Amino acid sequence: MGIFDRLTGSKPVTLNPKSALVLSAITVIAADGVIDEAELNDLAKIVRGDRASINNAMEVLKANKFPGVIDMVAATLDEKQKLATLAILCDLAMADGILAGEEKVVLSMYMEKFGISEAALKPIIEAIALKNDFSIFS
Repeated sequence: MGIFDRLTGSKPVTLNPKSALVLSAITVIAADGVIDEAELNDLAKIVRGDRASINNAMEVLKANKFPGVIDMVAATLDEKQKLATLAILCDLAMADGILAGEEKVVLSMYMEKFGISEAALKPIIEAIALKNDFSIFS
């Protein structure tokens, strides 16, 4: 706590696993500088009405710079949660069928910080790519 925190009333904000997931999702969908309606809808599916997790994630994001929040997310999640989070993040990033350069960079940062290998992630990516390839129905 800094010397001036008593004057501003600020207190340290911590993450729980759900708010860590929300925070990581926000960093991925905002990676390209634009959050569109479809991405907000995808975020709403993840949150499932848990407004407190959104508020907590936003407080942490406001109080900490990106990419430093990735360390906070990694420190909050266990191994199973990290893999599930990365799968969700990949699905969010690839929902429009295109993996933008900025999204790929952010995903790579999470993958590295979570200690998840490409081999472990490969079947997840293949399933997500298949799920989002609507061209096969044309």
